[in-house]
Amino acid sequence: MARLLVVATPIGNLNDLTPRMREALACADLIAAEDTRVTMKLLNRMELKKPLVSCHRHNEDARAPQLIERMLAEDLTLALTCDAGTPAISDPGHLLVRAAWEAGIPVTPVCGPSAVTAALSAAGFDAREFAFFGFLPREKKALGEKLDAVRATGVPVAVFYESPHRVAALVEAIAARWPECLLAVFADLSKKFEWLLRGAPEDVLGQLLADPNVEKGEYCLVVDLSPLPVPEAPESAGGSAVAVMAECLYAGGTPEEAAAAAKARGFSRNEI
Repeated sequence: MARLLVVATPIGNLNDLTPRMREALACADLIAAEDTRVTMKLLNRMELKKPLVSCHRHNEDARAPQLIERMLAEDLTLALTCDAGTPAISDPGHLLVRAAWEAGIPVTPVCGPSAVTAALSAAGFDAREFAFFGFLPREKKALGEKLDAVRATGVPVAVFYESPHRVAALVEAIAARWPECLLAVFADLSKKFEWLLRGAPEDVLGQLLADPNVEKGEYCLVVDLSPLPVPEAPESAGGSAVAVMAECLYAGGTPEEAAAAAKARGFSRNEI
């Protein structure tokens, strides 16, 4: 019987490999990997030899139905992996998982590391309610609008990913918009040179700018927005796509619903 195993892998420290991860990869007939070279190194570490096929952001649309068809025809157990962490969380994989559900193929998550939960656990913020927003826009104006939309949701704790070349700009934007919040910045979680910063955004920014190695590593940021005043619900959507989407998000809508609301109001894809 065909089945899909969604297998988390270490985010930096190979000692985080679990017996269950190894068992899942060992029993798989085929592994769909974000980058076959990265997963091959992991298999070599475990002394496993398995056929690999790429399944990444640029080919998943076409690859997912091909894999589903093959799984059903050959009764394959397929393991899905990403380069680090848990597939389909700010990484490729959700299209394949969705296709498996739609085809009636059982889906099994093989739990493991995630930078989001690792950062939340070490931030010291009340994370009973939080939201993960992945990577934010690069362009300054779009970044500011996205941060405003995040604030409009009223979520008390927000989690972001950022690249080393843009992390200082993101912290600067956070400091400008939310100076009263608390910020925790995590670099290279679980790796040899892992380091953490926590404090007021302006203080964290100063430490980042003083670090000659700031443009190295992978970053996860956790923002405690609870010290900020509760955002007021907008009285009307106003004349911008951002305002329409913010109103929808504040009312509890999903990002997809917010985008659909803006589209229904006649805003273009570029504006949304």
